[in-house]
Amino acid sequence: MKEKIIKILENSPGLTGKQIAQKLGDIKKSELNSFLYNNSDGLIQVDWKWYLKEEYVLELSSNSWVDEETFESDLCNAGCLLSSSSSKCVIRFPEKCSILLVAGARLIALANQAVRSGKEIVLDFGKCANTKHYLNRLGFFDHLNHAVSVLPFRPSKSKAIQYQGNSENLVEIASIDLDCFDYSLPEKLTKRFAHHAGQEYYQAAFTIFAELIGNVQEHSETPIPGFVALQLYKGKRRHIQTVISDSGLGIANTLKRNLERFYPELFNKLDLLSVEGDIYLVSHALTQGGLSQFGSNPDEAARGLGLRKTQSYAEKYDAIVTVRQPNYELKLIYKNSKLTGIKEKKELARINGTQVCFDFFLN
Repeated sequence: MKEKIIKILENSPGLTGKQIAQKLGDIKKSELNSFLYNNSDGLIQVDWKWYLKEEYVLELSSNSWVDEETFESDLCNAGCLLSSSSSKCVIRFPEKCSILLVAGARLIALANQAVRSGKEIVLDFGKCANTKHYLNRLGFFDHLNHAVSVLPFRPSKSKAIQYQGNSENLVEIASIDLDCFDYSLPEKLTKRFAHHAGQEYYQAAFTIFAELIGNVQEHSETPIPGFVALQLYKGKRRHIQTVISDSGLGIANTLKRNLERFYPELFNKLDLLSVEGDIYLVSHALTQGGLSQFGSNPDEAARGLGLRKTQSYAEKYDAIVTVRQPNYELKLIYKNSKLTGIKEKKELARINGTQVCFDFFLN
């Protein structure tokens, strides 16, 4: 019977015990479950569903909005995809889930990095056609590595290209390609932002987008093109969500490269082999600024990361700025033109590079 079960799961992974029993046709569910629990070698159960163990399975759990917290929780429960010994990795979307831009951005980065490391990645939208349609309009599949398999099929036409720029509520995902850099990106994002927030915020928004996109270009050394996107969400509190993503070195690793040379006091103060040291360094760059991998000597073409400048402009809004590094996250919360708190989240499953998300609340 074990051989029959393996064959069934090869063709239809992610079945419950009841569904497997139905396919076998000659066994009760209770008997099958007993057999599976006593003969589970080579099998794994996730949320009551059975898979072959050689597959890594990330099952998104929410039947409503998938935000960054839901995505990170599901990723943590499944285990680190990038360090998994499995060569085949399947990511499944439940029937009624909707993906927030911030979660979709992390998903693209993770899938592209996994493919680059030699893994076979499958995105299964079999139960969730609406989410696939939205992601197609966003430009998700245009920036997803072509080696990633999409079930039941990858869209044949890009809605993002077809309707580029036609939505007042969306700036489609755009590539930050170090080999072919698009200098118009900050202006495109700023125009859409100012359309909703007001022209008085144009300069502040332009500075934020220009600095963060410039960081990807100048500091990240990303081996995979980064990307940016913007989405207006109306909901209970209208807000603009903007993401800037790269798969590069990460902020702390960029700064640590020449920290001893240019900032010896900070270098001697920190344990740079610890997550706590990295978090302190990134927090310092965000809230106090004045740090660059090139130091502060103009003759060395120094240009700071610009992170403090972006935060000073973020103070003008009720904003939440989330900065995800490979295995931790910092969330800066602003209210009434003040930084009211920084929340840390450690021990995240690895996603290389830097994922920045700005949530600007409009009312």
